[in-house]
Amino acid sequence: MEMVIVSSEQQKRLIMLFSRTISKMPDKALLNDLGSYQINSTVYPAFKAATDLRVERIKLPFGDDKRASLEGGDFLYRYLSRGYICLGDFKGQPKPDLTQWGVRSVRKLPKIGFGL
Repeated sequence: MEMVIVSSEQQKRLIMLFSRTISKMPDKALLNDLGSYQINSTVYPAFKAATDLRVERIKLPFGDDKRASLEGGDFLYRYLSRGYICLGDFKGQPKPDLTQWGVRSVRKLPKIGFGL
């Protein structure tokens, strides 16, 4: 299982992509294929055009959704705590669990995404 985070430091924005398998697609191909992902955010077109996009791949334990949820939440929290905004609405499994960091709810930004 894999969670891929694509982020832009200049824009302080990110997207998360989940897969039950490990992606064989190289980072460069993934960045070139961002148009194929449905992200419900009005700022996604500007995000895709950013020149400083970075890909981080996190292997999550397969078959243990609770542990995968905690590990995914750990990586997501690292970004959100630095002021990043996650674009779109959450889709995919496992859902990152932020409760270990004391986060009970996230701040929704209508038509953009969510942050702390």
